[in-house]
Amino acid sequence: MLTSSNIDLDRRNKNESSILDISVVAANYNNAPFLEDFFEAWKNSSTLPMELIFIDDGSKDNSLEIAYKYEKEIPTLIILPLGQNQGFGNALNAGIKKASCKYILRIDPDDIVLPERLVKQYEILESGKADVVGSDAIIFQSKTGKDIGLTNFPQDHETISKVVHRGEHGVLHPTVMAKTELFKNNPYIQANVPAEDYDIFARMLNSGAKFYNIKEPLLRYRIHQRSASNVLPFSTIEKTYRIRDEIFSTKTNKAFVIWYFLHIKCYRKYLFSDNKFKGLFYLGLASFLRPDKVLKKLLSL
Repeated sequence: MLTSSNIDLDRRNKNESSILDISVVAANYNNAPFLEDFFEAWKNSSTLPMELIFIDDGSKDNSLEIAYKYEKEIPTLIILPLGQNQGFGNALNAGIKKASCKYILRIDPDDIVLPERLVKQYEILESGKADVVGSDAIIFQSKTGKDIGLTNFPQDHETISKVVHRGEHGVLHPTVMAKTELFKNNPYIQANVPAEDYDIFARMLNSGAKFYNIKEPLLRYRIHQRSASNVLPFSTIEKTYRIRDEIFSTKTNKAFVIWYFLHIKCYRKYLFSDNKFKGLFYLGLASFLRPDKVLKKLLSL
């Protein structure tokens, strides 16, 4: 198994300028159909992280077989098999514990890193402009490969802070790179999955971390049958606002939570609809429920 300490020195010396002090942490569970896309993007990247930590959380498919195939092709790949399923938050914590670099980059193994991501986020962090850096992302349908949208996250810390305090996402989880100490001091809480992303970044924000989003897509964000973005129960939204109230000492009206949930469900039905007229119907409903958010999303397309 390759680690950052035993990378072949001849190969490392040839590519010294293209290896950055970054630990990538990706937790996998049964994502075999997407792993070749994931690893090929890293294999063909002109810039590599010093550690590409791939945690397999007890997958039942051939994920590990695919991952081991890339060990010789990606010199900084570290494969961490957990054996039994520990849960997404716990799997990420195992990877973070293993990470030894200055920064941690989060990505999910069903998504695809874009070429400029590492360098652009690394430069922002090295400049001291922020402690946590996200970006926008291209949303695409796994089944068709078709791009269906572009995220539109706020850029500056003050606006991100306002959004998070409202109980909404100020950064997109798999686009984030941050100081390693922030992840180690604010571990994921398994009980808060699938709202673990709002939880960890709200805690980082509350601890004084400064946030920033690069206003260009640095990730291809896959939507498929099992993706968290496709399956969004009311309990996730309810949990998110409960976490917000606990962290920021606020009190959220349940009627508002229901209203916001209906907006999100309608907007996602619009995104995933194969029928143009049905899609427009759901877009109309989403606009009625939250016209401000729909307008912002449409302006980003």
